[in-house]
Parts: sequence; C-alpha cells; structure tokens
Amino acid sequence: MSSELSILIVEDQALDAELLEHELRRIGLNFKSLRVYTRNTLADALREFVPDLILSDFSMPTDLDGFSALAVAREYAPDTPFIFVSGTIGEERAVDAMKAGATDYVLKDRLERLGPVVTRALQEARDRTAIQEAQNALRASESRFRSFMRHLPGRASISDKDGRYTYVNEYWQEAYGKSTDEVLGRTYDEVWNREHAQRMRWHHDAVLASNKPLSRVFVGEEDDGDGVRWWLTHHFPVPGHDGGPTMVGSIALDVTEQKLQEEKLSRLSRLHTVLSGINSAVIRIREEPALLQEACRIAVEDGGFGVAWIGTWDAERNVVTPLASAGLAEGEELRASPMVLRGAPLEGGLIGKAVSERTFAICNDIRLPGVVVQAREEAIRRGFKSVIVLPLLVDQRVTGILCLFARETNSFASDELKLLVQLAADVAFALEHMEKERRLQYLAWHDPLTSLGNRSLLQDRLQYAIDAAREDNDPLGVLVWDVKRFREINDTFGRDVGDQLLRDLAKRVTSAWPEVVDMARLSSDTFGGFTRSAHQASDIAHLLERSAASLAEPFLLREREIIVGLAVGIAFYPADGEDAETLLANAEAAVKQAKGRGERYLFYEPAMNARVSEKLAFESKLRRALDKQQFELHYQQKVDLRTGAVEGLEALIRWRDPDGGLVAPIDFVPLLEETGLIVEVGKWAICKALEDRASRVRRGLATPRVAVNVSAIQLRRPDFVSVVAAELARCGVEAHGLDLELTESLLMHDIENNIPKLRALKEMGVQIGIDDFGTGYSSLSYLARLPVDALKIDRSFIMTMEAQAESMTIVSTIISLAHALRLTVIAEGVEFEEQAKLLRLLNCDQAQGYLFSRPLPWSACLDGA
Repeated sequence: MSSELSILIVEDQALDAELLEHELRRIGLNFKSLRVYTRNTLADALREFVPDLILSDFSMPTDLDGFSALAVAREYAPDTPFIFVSGTIGEERAVDAMKAGATDYVLKDRLERLGPVVTRALQEARDRTAIQEAQNALRASESRFRSFMRHLPGRASISDKDGRYTYVNEYWQEAYGKSTDEVLGRTYDEVWNREHAQRMRWHHDAVLASNKPLSRVFVGEEDDGDGVRWWLTHHFPVPGHDGGPTMVGSIALDVTEQKLQEEKLSRLSRLHTVLSGINSAVIRIREEPALLQEACRIAVEDGGFGVAWIGTWDAERNVVTPLASAGLAEGEELRASPMVLRGAPLEGGLIGKAVSERTFAICNDIRLPGVVVQAREEAIRRGFKSVIVLPLLVDQRVTGILCLFARETNSFASDELKLLVQLAADVAFALEHMEKERRLQYLAWHDPLTSLGNRSLLQDRLQYAIDAAREDNDPLGVLVWDVKRFREINDTFGRDVGDQLLRDLAKRVTSAWPEVVDMARLSSDTFGGFTRSAHQASDIAHLLERSAASLAEPFLLREREIIVGLAVGIAFYPADGEDAETLLANAEAAVKQAKGRGERYLFYEPAMNARVSEKLAFESKLRRALDKQQFELHYQQKVDLRTGAVEGLEALIRWRDPDGGLVAPIDFVPLLEETGLIVEVGKWAICKALEDRASRVRRGLATPRVAVNVSAIQLRRPDFVSVVAAELARCGVEAHGLDLELTESLLMHDIENNIPKLRALKEMGVQIGIDDFGTGYSSLSYLARLPVDALKIDRSFIMTMEAQAESMTIVSTIISLAHALRLTVIAEGVEFEEQAKLLRLLNCDQAQGYLFSRPLPWSACLDGA
C-alpha cells in the first residue's frame, strides 16, 4: 500500500509490539505506529494520533485490559478496525469481544494470521467508508433535488410510465390545493377531470414515445383580477439505467408577466408605426380634412384601435364638432354615431376632464360600475373596454380632441401614454401647420431678425430686375455690404446686443440708401441690395459718400455707444455679370477685397475674378503635389562660428512642380497656410526629416540635429503635441535629434497655451528654437518663462548691421540676452565673411547662410562631414 497508515498498538510489552510491527512490515504495510498501555494515553492517542487500525493485547498489568481498551476505542473511534492480538484470550472471551465490537482476534503464537486479518479489516473499513460516502452523497443529492424543486418558481411533478404521480413540489400542491396524500400513487384519471387528464396523458405518451422533451405555452385559468394566466410547460423524459425513459417530469412556469410585456411591446411598436405614419402624412398631405381622416385611418389600421375620431373644440359654445373618424360601422355617419363622445367641461366625463385640465383623460375599464364615460353602453356593446381622450393643444389652448377606443383593458399604461401624448401633439401640429403655412411661406423668403428679405428673395427679385434691364438696355448696380468688427462686438457684448445692432443697422441703411431696393440679409453680418437709378459708378460713389456721416453715427445699445463701419462691394450689370448669381458673387468678392485693403467701398474688377480662379487652380495643384509626393526637403547647415563644425541642419521645404521645376517656399507656403494644407505638409516635413536623419544614424555616422519649421496653424491645433509624439515613435531611433523652430510672433500670440505644449515637447527630447527673433516684440518676462533652447536672429538685422548702428546694437543685445538666459544664438542669412567676423566678435554661437552652405538635398548636405 502506497499511503502511510497510522497504527495504534495497545501493548505493555515493547518486545511484543516490535514483533507486531515486524510482521506488518513483512506483509508490505507502510505505516507509522504508536504504542500505549494506559487508559489516559489511549484516549489521548485516539484524539490526536487518529489511527487507521488498532491492535490491542487482551491482558495487561495496568489500569487497562482488553475490554476496557475496546470500550475506549469505540467511544472515540467507532469505525476504526480493532483487532485483539493476545496469547491468553480464550474462545468464549473472543466471542464476547466480537460481540462488544472487536473486528477480529489473533493469537500471539500464530502471528502469521495477522497479515490476512489486518488486510481484510482494512479493506472492510474502506468499503464501509465508501458505502457511507455514497449514502451521504445520495442523501445530499436528494436534499438538493428537493430544495431545487421547493424553490423552483413553478409547478413541478414526476410521473411513472403508467401516469402515476411519484412527486409533486410544494408550489404544485399550493396551486392546485391538493396534498401529496391525495396525489402520489394516483393516475391522471384519478386526480383530474376528464379533459385535463386527457391533456396530461397526451403529453405523457408523446414524451415516452419520442424520448424527447415537449414544450408549449397555453392559457390557464382566470385569476382573481378577471384576467388569465399564461403558462410555459415543459415535459421531459427521465432516463433509467438503460437510457430509456422510465418516468416523465413536468414543469409549468407562470409567464403571464412576460406575455403581458410582449403585448405591451407590440402595442408600443404599433404606436411607433402610427406616429411614423402620421408624421409622414403631415409632410405629404396639405388639405386639413384629408390629413385628419388619414390620421384616424392609421390609428385604426396600423395602431389596432377599435375606433378613432377627431373633432374641434369650441370653447365659447362648449361644442365638439367631429371632423374625421375610422373604425365606425359601414354606413354609420360620424356626426350621428353614438360612439362620438359629446360633452362639455360642466357636464363631466372624459371630454370635460381633458378640456378643463388640458391633459389626457382615460378609463382603462369602462365596464366597472360608477365609471362616467359618454357612450359607455354603446362602447361595451361593441366590445370596447378602454378609452382615452387627448386634447389637441396649440399654444396651450385646446383646439380639438382625439378619441381612441380599445378592445383590451389597461390599454393605456404609462409607456403607451407617452407615445399617445406625442401622437396628439403631432395631430395638433398638423392643425397648427395649416394655420402657420403662410407664416412659413413668409419666413422662407425673409430674415426673421431684421424683417429684410433673404438671399433667395434678393436673388429672385434681382434676376427679375436684370431681365427688365436687359429689355430696356439699362445698367443696374448691385451692392453687398459687410459690418466691420461685428464678430468682436458679438463676442464682447453678447448675442442680444449683436442682434439689436443688426436690426438698428438695417433700419438706418434702409433710410440712408433709398435708391437701394429689395435689401436682404445674406449671412450673419452681410447684406445686399440693388439699384436701378445708378447709371455709372460715380452715382453709387456719391450715394455712399453722402450717407457716410449718418452711417458713422454711434448706435446706443444698453446705454453703450457702439460705432460700426461698413465695407461695401459693388458690381454692375452687364459689365460684371449678366445673371443674379454672378453679380452677387462678384459684389461679395469686391466687399471681401475692400475689407482686406481697409477701403470703405470697392468696385468689382474683372481681373479680380481671374486672380481668384488662378488662386483656386494653384491650390488644386498644391493638393495634388501632396498626394503625389512632389514636396521635398533641402537642408542648410548651422555652423559653429568658432570651430567651423556643422552643429545642426535646418529643413527647408521645396516643391518640385512637374510643370515649373523647383518652386521656392515664398511662392506656395502662404497658400498652404491659408488653405490649411500646412497641417498635412508640416506633418510630412517632420516625418521626412526624422527619416532622413535616422537613415544616417543607423549607419553609425555622426549626424547633427535637424530643425523643422512649425506654422501657426500647426501649433494652434490641440493635437499638435500628440502628432509630433507619434512621428517620434514611428522614427524608431532613440536619440531622434529633432528641433522645432517657431517664429517669435507665433509664440507670443497665445503664450499661455503655448508654454504647456513646448514643455511637453521638451520632455520628449525635442529642442525648441525661436525663429526671426527681434521682430516679434517679446516681453522679457515671457521670454524667461519659455522652455526654449535657441534664438535665431532675424536676417534683416544681419544684412544691415554693418551699415546701421541700430542693427548692430540689436544684434549685440540679442546675443547678450540669449547668453544671460543660457540660450544658443544663431544668426540667419550670413552671406559675407565680414558679417561672420562681426558675429564672432560679438560671441555669436552659430550662423547659417550662403557663406557656409546653400540649402541642399539630404544626400549632399553632409558631404565630407
């Protein structure tokens, strides 16, 4: 045996105990043993040593003899095998010992029997333990089964092959009011009436025949609330030893709540369909009677209501006038139908409640005694059980009612009510829609804020005027004017003040320019109109000059004086366009040009349109250049003025235009910034610079840091730092060596938001340089706070420092300031040796310019380095 046994030896002679141990080891037992020979030590050993086998002498000269040892063992370890090993036990005592609970006995002079006796005793003990465990498991299983069945939320039963009940749970007994004594051992025919017994027998036989479960949902008995209960039954075979069915189990679960929920969801779905249908009808039907009739039809056919009708409410006469209905009997006239509820607030009932309280009035069971519902008897006769009256509200006034009858009780629960209230609101909207259609027609052509026409109206009337001018061969002037600084006024004083300013301005301009007709508001702060009385540009110029003083007077808004200016653009028919759309577009182009130049007014020039077209074409070429990778980087060296060593490189973007060759940045970068393309191009430049530098670093070559210029649009984007971080991660080189150069004016524009961004970049190992330093009017307090590494002196100072003392002073001051802040100073645009010598004398750190190197492709910029 592999497991170690614990054997307790009750023996006063140590030598005899050793003989027993020797014999046990001889037969191959693996054990540990303990010898005792007094009553106290025996009791302690039984508690603490916990033996698997007890071997005991019968006669001992101590306070312990064989029978007393057996008694103690049976008290503390009743299931442990107990074997007497004695030389004095006789046949009679042996029989008494066996009766007292001993397992067996062996004579000391016949120890060869000890092995078989011990082996048999241990095996019997194991068998008893296994039987006991199986019995315990069976009892536990039965206990779990009964607990499961007791807590099962449904009726459960088990029947044998002959249909006799062998088990029913407590829920079953409570549900049917039958005890186990009345049911167990009895067949279906003995327990149920004939119909119920036949149904149970059919399910029973079907399960036995197929050896498969059978489920179904059925309507059971009515409950106390005059409703019915729904049951889900599941009949299943209970297999025997051979796998075949020996019994049939049945479980019935009450699924009434689920069925009611399904019905509720179905009703909600139908109501959603009704809502959708009525909303669709509101859009496509323009006639009020047809629309209301369609709403009633949808409520009956799609919503499942029995009858639906709509009527108007006359509050003065307390009269309901039916207008439309659906669901009435064929040939039944609406106004004469007994199903139409008639009543007034003073007469009570549902209509009175709905009208007086301006909310829905419902009765979920009109059959209940004491219910006050108009047409109650007629509704019951037709099989209706619930009704709702919904007021149709327009501006919180009751203008009509919608009445719905349903065939079920409790049809109007809380969830359905929300949709029904929405349904009534949609119908009310339809009625209101008819009334407000003229208003909407007006709003379609006018601006509600200023009461002027809108762009559509101006364009329509302008085209009509153009057609007339074409026949008479007359000129026509179109004016578009824009309110200067309107956005600042709106942001400073609030939208209410801005709106009032526009209203007052519209009145003032209308008064100041009587010759300009059909004025319209084109956008938030842009207006337009046209004049037939201006035959040449001077006529409009005189008009604008004459009205300048009155338009310049301040507006008094909320005790504040606000002065605004107008920028005006003028286009003439037919010189600047022959249709309304073109003339308005050209006048808008002129006003934009006037704002850009700071002019009060400008006339459209045909050349302006050509320049705009050229600009758009150039923008398209730039977009294609980005898609087709026509941009490239050239690098210019930054040289140490003391040693001549290359300390860094500045990446400069170039565009290799297939049509025009290499294009300088000054010719396309401004348009990149204007169109926002600089964001993608700037990201590409950072990526390309990192890739170029990494290609050299991976070859083990010494490579200076590379600087890339950053535009204002890039820095202002909230994701700028994350974009740079992503490119650094993609680079795959730990010491990426990236510098970013930002102009002084750019940093100063929004310094409080820029400082955290620069710090985040610094934490990534990116060094920051201020480009064009000296032109941005930096505050020294801000400059000290900026997390930057270098200042680049603007080239304008380098170019003039030999000839102008002021420039020399500025350069010297910048160098001293930078060194005081422990910043590196780099001079840009160094082209002559004399400039380099002066910069060395002023202790400038680095320089870049044509004196040292032109911008070169990556493959050539570090030749020899």
